[in-house]
Amino acid sequence: MADAAGRPVCELDIVAFTSTGARGRVLESIRRTRRVDGTLQVQRADGALVDANPGDVAVVDRSWLRAGSVVASASDPGGQLGVVTAAATALDLVVDASSSTVVAARGVAPAELRRVRELSLGDYVVLRGGGARWLGRVVEVCVDVDVLFDGGDGGAVCRVADAGRKLIALDKDFLKHHTNCRFYPGQRVVGRSSDVFKASRWLNGYWKPSRKKGTVIKLTMTGALVYWLASPRPGGTPPPAYQHNIDDLTFFSSPKICYWSVGDRCFFRNNNPHDNDSAGDHESPSSSSAPPAAARGLTQTRKYYQKSRQMRRPRRVVQPHEFERPMTVADTHTVADVLWQDGTRQRGVPSASLVPFPARNQHDFFPGQHVRRAWPPVVAGAPAAAADVGVVRSLDCKDRTVRVSWFKKGGDETLSAYHLASLGRNVFYGEVVVRVDGDAAGSTTGTTEDDLSWVGRIVDICDTRVQVKWGDGNTTKVLPREIAVVKEQTFSEVLRRMGSLGDWVHDDGSVDSDAQDEVAQVPPAANNTGEGEDDESSSGSDNDDDGPAVTRMMSRVSSVIQQAVVRLGNRFRVSGQTVVDVSGSEPAATANVEASVAVPSGVGDAKQTGNAVEADATGSFEASRFLRFDVAQSPQDHHYLDNSVQGTTSGGRKWTKRVQREWKILENDIPDTIYVRAFEDRMDLLRAVMVGASGTPYHDGLFFFDLQLPPSYPAAPPLVSYRSFGLRLNPNLYESGTVCLSLLDTFGGHGSELWSPETSTLLQVLVSIQGLVLTAQPYYNETGYEAQVGTPLGRRNELPYSENTYLLTLQTVLHLLRRPPVGFEDFVRDHFRRRGRRVLRACQAYMEGCLVGTLDDEARAMEAGSRERPCSAGFRLALASIVPRLAEAFAEIGADGCEQFDLPPVCSITN
Repeated sequence: MADAAGRPVCELDIVAFTSTGARGRVLESIRRTRRVDGTLQVQRADGALVDANPGDVAVVDRSWLRAGSVVASASDPGGQLGVVTAAATALDLVVDASSSTVVAARGVAPAELRRVRELSLGDYVVLRGGGARWLGRVVEVCVDVDVLFDGGDGGAVCRVADAGRKLIALDKDFLKHHTNCRFYPGQRVVGRSSDVFKASRWLNGYWKPSRKKGTVIKLTMTGALVYWLASPRPGGTPPPAYQHNIDDLTFFSSPKICYWSVGDRCFFRNNNPHDNDSAGDHESPSSSSAPPAAARGLTQTRKYYQKSRQMRRPRRVVQPHEFERPMTVADTHTVADVLWQDGTRQRGVPSASLVPFPARNQHDFFPGQHVRRAWPPVVAGAPAAAADVGVVRSLDCKDRTVRVSWFKKGGDETLSAYHLASLGRNVFYGEVVVRVDGDAAGSTTGTTEDDLSWVGRIVDICDTRVQVKWGDGNTTKVLPREIAVVKEQTFSEVLRRMGSLGDWVHDDGSVDSDAQDEVAQVPPAANNTGEGEDDESSSGSDNDDDGPAVTRMMSRVSSVIQQAVVRLGNRFRVSGQTVVDVSGSEPAATANVEASVAVPSGVGDAKQTGNAVEADATGSFEASRFLRFDVAQSPQDHHYLDNSVQGTTSGGRKWTKRVQREWKILENDIPDTIYVRAFEDRMDLLRAVMVGASGTPYHDGLFFFDLQLPPSYPAAPPLVSYRSFGLRLNPNLYESGTVCLSLLDTFGGHGSELWSPETSTLLQVLVSIQGLVLTAQPYYNETGYEAQVGTPLGRRNELPYSENTYLLTLQTVLHLLRRPPVGFEDFVRDHFRRRGRRVLRACQAYMEGCLVGTLDDEARAMEAGSRERPCSAGFRLALASIVPRLAEAFAEIGADGCEQFDLPPVCSITN
């Protein structure tokens, strides 16, 4: 969805109406707020909602950007990514949201303001007092509200305790309840029941039956519910969740959900001795580490702001009905500092020129990130230190190559991104951290209860050290092992963890819509890092030498493979028959991958069972001596072998008859590319293998699944485990072996997506996995990712995912040749004896530029435009290193012609 200028509109964006110039905020979850006619819901400064056509608004600001946000350039959303290292927001304020002409101040720094309720839901706070120091997050705040009633006696005032449970606002707004209290001075309210005001404490005047509606004139925080996270002294007992004394809580920092936006209500912050430097961090790193461009803008408006503040400050409250009304944010101006993947830095980038990138792939590294060499795998039994570990200097997003500086052996090396893996202990910009040793922080002696030197946020990453700004305002560099990252959970996750305290949390018995996960803006980054280098450390010139080196390497490897494949092809004959087409299915989300496959129990040809399974063949398969269905003895390596309680007779005679019926269906109707073994001594167990279809990244691979029928079958679906060898080559197939499908009750779903005891069969399960999981574009199997089809986000990620999937498929081939499943040893060897030439020919085609998944059954390009967007150089480098291992493995099993495949060792590119 694009605005009037053609730029993407994202949820939470600040937009301007082109007709009036008025500002508004696009509501959370643009998918939920999108109308049938394509309109958006926009919240205005007064809190009201309006429908707007995307073409009638223009994105002007993204105030939710913060340190750690992963972004792309709005002018090139499919290009390289960047990480925000710092952000700063300036605010324009009006006195009355209904009249934008009454301007209170422009360009005000958030640090100079306080919200109507100073603690926001989700804020990080530190407990002080009693010798205990804990970091926690605010879950709810209890407020007392003073209500003024009109009358001839000068105005009666009562104080309603715990007002969230007792009062209702007459004018409902749609502002974020994380940051905006539901009550504010000047608001009209009524009691939830007739005796609310009667039972309250009267500060002026007394209760009358006619006093049913009043005006809020003051709010006071009286308590807070806190979810405690960490302490500098491990092993301690967390303090009580509910804190009666609000003064015992010191604000530390805001989470990502607490950003300034249009409509937010606030006051100027008083010069209070209780205020400290950390108060400025209430706007995240925006105020504490503002980019220079924003800092200059804030400085230029400081004099005007201070003058206007003095003019507006009330002299003294004389009458109870005289109270200060809050100001309203009419506009925001946010700029950010960005570190790009190529190592360059930009300062003061307008936020509207950046777009969020919520779904980067696992090989999108950033400068400064610590990585290890993932290929070739470390020899079994070798210590972890044996693996090469280094720091990323730059990444070429088009070539998928990474320049790494190794810690131990020194020097820089450029290699495939697919041959690197992130370290589990990575840190990232903006993350909250605590010192793992309070003594090391110097916090156990000579410090006060207000000491915050043990908790901080990461502001920079410098090779082996991390720069942290601590809660006391100091900034130091520490080693990663000296700190622990406090992973930021979504607010809904925090609510769930509070457990039984939830009844106190929800004033109205439900969770606000704002408490839902805001997953589309700032993705979790607990295991990712950025790089903290000086401005001059741009790697643009360093990368210039990589291009020719990559080209020379690709030319050399392609030539060698081509010669070997030609020699192999001269001695290898191919013949075969048609197989079921599983590559023509539409990309499917995990939640509904079964919906289009319905195989009637007992009858039906698998070639006619759904939209994803067609009669046209995408690949040929040679007739095999191995029967597609047979009954044998149970193998000792079956995943469910030890589940002996669910043995042959545990289901009874009815169960046995149903199992035999399933066997008959499989024997008669199983597709040509699926092979199944049932076991006469364990009727509850089965083993299936599928041949990857042409036109997908899985072509010519073998994929094994172990199944078990529970005693309650068919009332309950079968258990299915994938033999993964620790590789994740599909969003639905986990490293643990879990197969995530609604049909198996391992994922949510409804209707036809779920298992049906009357109509569902084992054949449906197998066809669903082959036809709707092992697809041509597996990236879109991830839940919700089907919405990315045709978008810059989808186009950028689908190719790297498919390239990595094919590499993992080849690694799976090597694992299977070394450790074939029991009972299928001959099948595995026979399959690759006949198909080894085809695998090597496919590698040759990819080395020449064909896209992954665009080859037919003879490893020839199926699409005329398959080379218009060639495979990445990083993918070809990765292929060059795995092909010699494949050739050697094929030769060992006697694949015809493979003994002539002799590829010299392949080196990566060294600078």
